Amino acid sequence: MYTIRSLRTGTGLMATAALIFLLIVGLSGCSDTDDSPMAANTPTPPEMPAAEQLQFDFGFFDEGAQLEKAAGDYDNFVNAYLRSVLLEAVAHLVLIAPVSTFSAALNTAPVAQDDGSWVWTYDLHYGPDPITVILRGLPVGDVVEWEMSLSPVGTDYTVVWFTGTTNGNGQEGHWLFHDLDTEGFPVSGEIIWGRNFLEFVGHDGDAGIERLRFSDNAPDFSIEFTPGDGSATSFIRWNDSGTGSLQVPDYNEGLEACWDVYQQNTVCQ
Repeated sequence: MYTIRSLRTGTGLMATAALIFLLIVGLSGCSDTDDSPMAANTPTPPEMPAAEQLQFDFGFFDEGAQLEKAAGDYDNFVNAYLRSVLLEAVAHLVLIAPVSTFSAALNTAPVAQDDGSWVWTYDLHYGPDPITVILRGLPVGDVVEWEMSLSPVGTDYTVVWFTGTTNGNGQEGHWLFHDLDTEGFPVSGEIIWGRNFLEFVGHDGDAGIERLRFSDNAPDFSIEFTPGDGSATSFIRWNDSGTGSLQVPDYNEGLEACWDVYQQNTVCQ
C-alpha cells in the first residue's frame, strides 16, 4: 500500500491545540466577499473559497509582548496572550496543507464533466515524491460539493483526502478529512467555517471528539476549546473595549480570570 504523508489534518494537530490551551503557563475580522448565490447548472467553474476567508486577526493581543515584561498586574491578559500566539500557529498548521493544495488549483484550467462537475488535475510536491491532485467540484443549487483525491505520480493508486461543501462563494464551508496513514482511512478531522467563526474538530477513538472554535461576534470575540472527554470548555473571551477573561484548568485554580480596559487584572463580575 502506498502512504501519502505530511497531509494529516485532525487528530494530531487537535491534540497539539489541546496541549497549548490546557498546559501553558484575536480573533477578529473574518473576511467579507460577495454573497450572491451560485446558479444551478452554471456554465462556469464553481467558486473556490479564497484563503483569506479562513484567516483571522489576532491583533487584539499585540500588546501582550510588551506587557509580558511588566509587573504581575497584567498576568491574566499575558496568560491569554501566550495561549493566543500558539493557537494562531496551530490554526496556521491545520490550514496550510488543505488551503495551499486547494489554492494551487487556481493555476490550473478545470475540465467540465458530463455530470455538471468540474475537475482540476495538477501535480504538487509534499515530501520527496510528487503527488497528483484531483479536485472535483459539483455545483448543486447554492452549494458546491467538493472532493479532493491524491495519487502518487506514476501509479494507479488514488485515495480521497477530504470531501465537503461550500456555499456563499466559499464564505461557509465544511471539509471532512481522512487519516491517510491509517488502514481504512478513518475520519481524522473537520474544518468548519462561516461568516463569523472557524472551527477545527479532531476525531480520536480514545480522546473522543475535540473542538477548537474561533468566534467573531463583534464587538465580542472568543476562542473556545472543548475536550473530547466531556469536561468543561476552556475559553479566552474579549471585547473591543479592551476587557476580557480566560478560564483554563491550569491557571487561577481553574477559575475565570479577568482583565479591564487597560488589560490589568480585575475581579470578574
